[in-house]
Amino acid sequence: MSVMSVETDRNWFLLTSKPHKDEVAEFQLRNQGYDVYRPLAKRLRTQRGKVVTKVESLFPRYMFIHLDDGVNDNWAPIRSTTGISSFVCFGTEAARVPDALIATLKQQEVYLGERAIDLDRFHNGDKVVITDGPFRGLEAIFQKYDGEERVIVLLEILHKQTKLALTPGQLYAA
Repeated sequence: MSVMSVETDRNWFLLTSKPHKDEVAEFQLRNQGYDVYRPLAKRLRTQRGKVVTKVESLFPRYMFIHLDDGVNDNWAPIRSTTGISSFVCFGTEAARVPDALIATLKQQEVYLGERAIDLDRFHNGDKVVITDGPFRGLEAIFQKYDGEERVIVLLEILHKQTKLALTPGQLYAA
């Protein structure tokens, strides 16, 4: 006769925090004993005319929590924790996040911690010049950042505005 051991199957789940409450929510969850991961990155910000480096959430308003399926972990206090908005769900199921994704994010966080991301360099409507590729030397209008590695600009070709995705390094202010 064998004795069955009860092992809990722990998974990462995705939580959202209230606006500008990422840090508070993470702190409160850790104080309650939960295993929480909030990826961080350095970001260049302009404050009072000076460029400063700040450490901020890589994904503002999102964090990961490591839980079992409710057998050993009590999920009820999580929803009422200061700063927490809700679990991200698909239908009625809380969104599970693969362990491999968490491991990759942790590896990338080390890389991102070594350099600052300058996401405030260009603003919507800024005139920019493309410095590389087939559109080199042409003026465009900056639209938005699309993740860390891409920007969207409007380029006028034959009197028609066309959206173009580039890397931030392919632009400079006009």
